[in-house]
Amino acid sequence: MVDGADWVAVRPEDFDRLDASRRQVGARAARATRLEHELRQARARLARIEAILAEAGPAGCACERLAAALGDDGPAARGVRSRRRS
Repeated sequence: MVDGADWVAVRPEDFDRLDASRRQVGARAARATRLEHELRQARARLARIEAILAEAGPAGCACERLAAALGDDGPAARGVRSRRRS
């Protein structure tokens, strides 16, 4: 104990390994946070697409609305083609 706090003596090479492990855990946590954000965005986009398709009905073409929901400039941007559902 030093000044009421517990201390641990660590060799420099062990400290370097612990420090590297800490950085790796931090990087993985940041990646997991980013992936969680991307997943939320994808789920929201899917919900918009499902709503558009539900509104279109069997004879409607929702290509332009789908392209807008996907954030594209037009149907060709992601390969969305005009096709009537049967």
